[in-house]
Amino acid sequence: MFGTAMSASRCSLLPLVALLGLGTAGLGGPGTSALASAELPAALAARVTALLPGPEQTVQVVKRGSRIATVNLQQHVTSVGGSPAALRTVLASAARGQVPSYDARLGITREQFGAYLAFQPVLVPSGKSLKLPLLRTSQRLTFPEQSSVPALLRGLSFDLRSGEVQVPEGFSFKPVRVSASTATDRSIDLRGGVQWKMHGYDPISQNGIHGQLSLHQLGSGQVLLTYQRTNMLRGVPGEEAEILLTYSR
Repeated sequence: MFGTAMSASRCSLLPLVALLGLGTAGLGGPGTSALASAELPAALAARVTALLPGPEQTVQVVKRGSRIATVNLQQHVTSVGGSPAALRTVLASAARGQVPSYDARLGITREQFGAYLAFQPVLVPSGKSLKLPLLRTSQRLTFPEQSSVPALLRGLSFDLRSGEVQVPEGFSFKPVRVSASTATDRSIDLRGGVQWKMHGYDPISQNGIHGQLSLHQLGSGQVLLTYQRTNMLRGVPGEEAEILLTYSR
């Protein structure tokens, strides 16, 4: 179904993929970089199994968004004796998701005001939910080639004994552990998880993939699945695509 499986170590064979500009994007920010896992393979595979969705799992499609945060602005304006009314107006605008306007009555400079504004990442519900008809055996979990499965996920297959994921282009990738987020100003509360760096290219078939798949445990107890990828089939690069799902496990 997937063709000849190839090791992720073939990432050194990516010059053509790199020249074509195949890239990947992650959530970014502190706490989301993959760490070299100190866990035994069996323990890491068990972590993967615990985070993957189950057969007939209901998932919610979410999108990336941002919100405006006024980091330490209130404390600083109060300390310099700025106008409480002007401060309330600024805070109310930020709470509505609007970019606040500078007001000299705050008692700080325009440059200081801008430094206290920050855009924090958030997950925005799309209002769309799906039930995934996954195929599972004692050794493998597969996203089938069915219309009810998002196109980006079709053909992904996970070895539940090793945690490796196989993609339709014929490559297999090992998981690594992801550290928990400790940044206090992040609104996406990531509590760790697993991640697959997908970089592979076969000069014979001219198939390739460049992307990242992650399973994050959220502070809410839900799991966040993120998958970004660009692929190449028979030398023809595809478009960059991404999907984000949340679900309970």
